[in-house]
Amino acid sequence: MISLKDKVAIVGMGCSKFGERWDRGVADLAIESAYEAYEDAGVGPQDIEAIFIDQMYAPVGGLAAAQVADALKLSNIPLIRNENFCTFGHIALFEACMAVASGAFDVVMALGVEKLKDTDYPDLGAGRGMNPVTEARRTAPGSFALIATRYFEQYGLSYEEGKQTIGKITVKNHHNGMFSPRAHFHKELTLDQVMPAPIIATPLGLFDCCGNSDGSACAIITRADNAKAFRDDPIYVKGLGVAMDTMLPHQRPGFSWTSFDALKTSSSKAYQMAGIKDTRKEIDLAEVHDVSRSRKC
Repeated sequence: MISLKDKVAIVGMGCSKFGERWDRGVADLAIESAYEAYEDAGVGPQDIEAIFIDQMYAPVGGLAAAQVADALKLSNIPLIRNENFCTFGHIALFEACMAVASGAFDVVMALGVEKLKDTDYPDLGAGRGMNPVTEARRTAPGSFALIATRYFEQYGLSYEEGKQTIGKITVKNHHNGMFSPRAHFHKELTLDQVMPAPIIATPLGLFDCCGNSDGSACAIITRADNAKAFRDDPIYVKGLGVAMDTMLPHQRPGFSWTSFDALKTSSSKAYQMAGIKDTRKEIDLAEVHDVSRSRKC
C-alpha cells in the first residue's frame, strides 16, 4: 500500500447538530456541515472538484448523492457514494485522500449525512438487503452482548464487575458529550443510574447502547504542498488503514469473540503508515465506534 503520510491535508471541517432533527432532511443536514466546512477552509462550491459521500440508509431514505448534489448546487463533478455500513465515514475520507494523493484532484470534499429518526427503521432487527437466514433475528445489541459476555469470561470478570466496567464507559461518554454543543445528549449520568437501567440484550442495558441520531459531518481535503494556501494550521493525514472481513465473522468457526481480524489489520496499516511504534505512548486520543445501537431517544 502506498503511504499517504503527509501527502494530503484537511483544511476545513464542518459538523451539524446531532440528535432528533425532525425539522431537517438529508439535504438540510448536508448544507449545515458543508457550508461550515466551506467557511472553515475559505473556499466555495466552485472550488470543489469531487465529492465522496456516505449514507448507510440511502436505499431506505432516498438517493443521497442526488439530494446532496441538488442541495449544494453542484454539477459536472464526480459525486461518489460508498456502501460500507458503519465504516462508511472512514471510507469516504479514505477515498477523498486517495483521490487527492493520486493527483486526480486538488480539492475534494468528504461528506457524511444520516437521517435515522424518520426512516421507519428502528435498528432493532436485521437491515434490509441482508441475508434472510443468518440475519433473520440478529440485532446489533444482541451481537455485541455476546461479545461482552465472552469478554467477561476470558478476562475473569464476574457479571457485576463486567457491568460496572461497561457502565463506567457510559458515564464517561455522557460526561464528554457535555462539552460538545453538537452532541446528541447533554445529560450527565451516574453509575447508580446506569446499572439498573432496563436490559436491551444481556449484559447491555439501555444506557450502554447508543442512540439513533440524525446529523452530518464534512471535511475538505487538498494536497499537503498546497494546504498553507488555505490556512496556517492544516491537519496533515498521517495514516489510514482499511481492511475487509465477512459481514458476520462471529458465525465463523474459531471466532474469538473478543477480537476482529479486520480491525487489527486496518489499525496495523494505519500505525505502520504513520510510523507509530508504541500506541500506548504515542496515541493521545482514541475515538472508538459503538455499533450496539438500539436506544430510542
